[in-house]
Amino acid sequence: MATVGLISCVSRKRANATQARDIYDSSLFSKAREYVDKHCDRWFILSAKYGLVEPKAIIKPYDETLNTKSRVEREQWAVTVWEHLHLHLRPGDHIVVLAGELYREFLIPRIRQHGYVVDVPMEGLGIGRQLQWLSNQLARPNRHQDLENLYDLLRKLKRGIGGTRCMSQCNGQQPWPRSGVYFFFEPREYRSRATELRVVRVGTHAVSRGSKATLWNRLRTHRGTSDGLGNHRSSIFRLHMGAALAARDPRLAVSSWSVGQAADAEVRKKEERLERAVSEHIGEMEILWVAINDEPSPSSDRAYIERNVIGLLVGRTGPADLPSHDWLGRYSPEERIVKSGLWNLDFLDYSYSPNFLEILHEYVFATIGKISQPTKSIAPRDWYTNERQGISRNQLSLFKE
Repeated sequence: MATVGLISCVSRKRANATQARDIYDSSLFSKAREYVDKHCDRWFILSAKYGLVEPKAIIKPYDETLNTKSRVEREQWAVTVWEHLHLHLRPGDHIVVLAGELYREFLIPRIRQHGYVVDVPMEGLGIGRQLQWLSNQLARPNRHQDLENLYDLLRKLKRGIGGTRCMSQCNGQQPWPRSGVYFFFEPREYRSRATELRVVRVGTHAVSRGSKATLWNRLRTHRGTSDGLGNHRSSIFRLHMGAALAARDPRLAVSSWSVGQAADAEVRKKEERLERAVSEHIGEMEILWVAINDEPSPSSDRAYIERNVIGLLVGRTGPADLPSHDWLGRYSPEERIVKSGLWNLDFLDYSYSPNFLEILHEYVFATIGKISQPTKSIAPRDWYTNERQGISRNQLSLFKE
């Protein structure tokens, strides 16, 4: 999955033939170009004369605009652009359009008709507000920098608590905070172009008011029992991992896996082999955790950090670090796991706020004893109630009836 930017041409142009990315002479085009350079994997120019133009293509200046074209001509222009654009796209690509209404009116419906997600972040804004929006966006750190900042915090956390903890060695006698956010790392799953392990699952617990679940309770449910068994009906993590293990090795498969939210002793007996395989795989994983001792609530600081981390790791543009070819999750029947590279389903297309890293920084330093644990919420006020994501959080609906 890649992010593909589309920006429109402008009337002011340089006098001589040159690369398309340099021929347009306006502040709006310059800022739009800088934006797609920074935030998109590749981008193209929508030219009224030439159609879809690659940034490095050499073109001559021209005096042509969609403003003077008829509706039929504009529609034919969009058809021609799409015929060239789709050759550059792959399934799952995300399209960002920084172009005016006449450039979008017939093109965007065609793109969406073929299953692509299209964002028009400056839709409805006048020229002045478009310039302001672009300036504000360009002043913010980009995703790559945010990702590095996240992993830098995790490195500090790892050093501060004495290293990651192997799941098979975890027990209730170890010092666990009452509540927090946890990060799973899988053996041999390294970050792209890096030698450190990548995060493969992010989670928290007790986000429903009145919940009594603790961090260790949740981790123990994922890990399984001390005798190597476990209950995938109590852990969505175990459910998805078991499904992937069975898909990779059909000899482990059992027809009752994920059926219902309870099972009798006979069914559980048939599932033991797969449950043990899940426990063994999770037992090899390493974890880090950050202590956040706030009250159970869907608007808790833990919930805020969980979804923002997932949004940074995946988000609408796809995984920042691609899973390896041998990653177990690639065998998952759940396409969202395959595409995201995470053992998560919720918040995969969440639009993260870079400001969450400041909140996570405070809790990391509190966890390692550098500062005191916050006594009240430090996440942005009303972040939850003001959210416009509308993302389903009912993972348990995946159980078959």
